[in-house]
Amino acid sequence: MCQAERQTTIQELDDHLETDLHLETDLEGQSVTAPASPTSPTPSRRQSHKVRTERALQQAALELFSHHGFDATTTDDVAARAGVSPRTFFRYFATKDSVLFAGAHAWVRTLSDQLLAQPAQLSEVDALRESLLVLVPSVVPGRRSYVLFERAVASSPALRGRVHDQSQIDIGRLSEAIAQRRGAERPDPASRLLATIVLTTYRRALDLWLADTEGADLRAAISYEFDLLLAEFPSGERMAL
Repeated sequence: MCQAERQTTIQELDDHLETDLHLETDLEGQSVTAPASPTSPTPSRRQSHKVRTERALQQAALELFSHHGFDATTTDDVAARAGVSPRTFFRYFATKDSVLFAGAHAWVRTLSDQLLAQPAQLSEVDALRESLLVLVPSVVPGRRSYVLFERAVASSPALRGRVHDQSQIDIGRLSEAIAQRRGAERPDPASRLLATIVLTTYRRALDLWLADTEGADLRAAISYEFDLLLAEFPSGERMAL
């Protein structure tokens, strides 16, 4: 890669650096923005460079994995596309697939925090729906990356397995928050079932949003899927949810 191409790659990340410094991403289709507080220290030049390099590697991986397939792409290819050395890749990511799952814990952690902040008078399903809707503004800007991620995952059985494993971790973490909201010390099977249903419902909403190339509205997709879910329960049973 020539110097001009490398500079262009890094510049693409520079354009959004101010927000990216406070961005943690789950490339499975979930992204969480943590806005800087007024008292947050200004990032140092070294920190800014580190963030730019990490983002460049992630974007390069998404582009290459989605267009050429995960298995056919090497870490050297990713490093070259990002304009860094092969050794630099492994300073940031331990394995080839980990570049796609950096910060994978952040989204469900923030969702759990939002759930625990919801008014106690809301039913659990309504509280979870509201929590998901709160996170929509942080998800929408990354739509193109989510599309590329889905293509990359579709190209590789290994990645599909990794996504499944991450989903099970997310279910476990969300079930802990549900149990905490209920005043329980640990999740029971019912908490895990509810977490599974809610995350599956959200996954369906994401699929609708990503498939809609014109006028895509994630909020509307989430509301639609939750309305379908609640419509399956008589009013009396719905109150229990």
